[in-house]
Amino acid sequence: MTDDLLTRRPHTPEEQEALQDRMSLLVGDVARASAVVELHLRQLMQALIDSKYAEVTAAGLAANELIETCAALVKINREITEAQRSECLAHLSALKPLYTRRNQLIHGLWAPAGMRTDQDEPAEALALVSKRRTATKAVNITFVEAEELARSLRETGMSIFRWVCGALLPQLQREQVTAVPEVTE
Repeated sequence: MTDDLLTRRPHTPEEQEALQDRMSLLVGDVARASAVVELHLRQLMQALIDSKYAEVTAAGLAANELIETCAALVKINREITEAQRSECLAHLSALKPLYTRRNQLIHGLWAPAGMRTDQDEPAEALALVSKRRTATKAVNITFVEAEELARSLRETGMSIFRWVCGALLPQLQREQVTAVPEVTE
């Protein structure tokens, strides 16, 4: 046994509450960042589809469906250059692993990992993740990874928005893309 194992102790109720608060904030930050990405993906899809029904077509699609559909539309789009096509496809490809990790964090049960020592702050948590037709597995996600995930989602979402503004500005300005939704109660 190492000295580290001998000094391990359970989290106090106050530490447990602080950890839960920090994890909740990080999950919320990742959820907000991914919501912005999905907004930009819908804008991209609407700009790529020249139809008054583009908004309805993009509505309700899950992030992975948006990514795949946008990639398919970018591949066949005749209004962009090969360099623009490659750039957009790279942004979309970058989202796939981010969304895998995002789903583990948001849809998994994220809880502090094990006991701690007096010398170290807890740095990670375990997410219990299950996927359709597979067994539940435990995945380590550090607090730093969760912070980085939110930052990467925000940056990639903004990269997609900047790409749309640069490559598809006339399409982005069509009424079906920029119409302000009605506020309902």
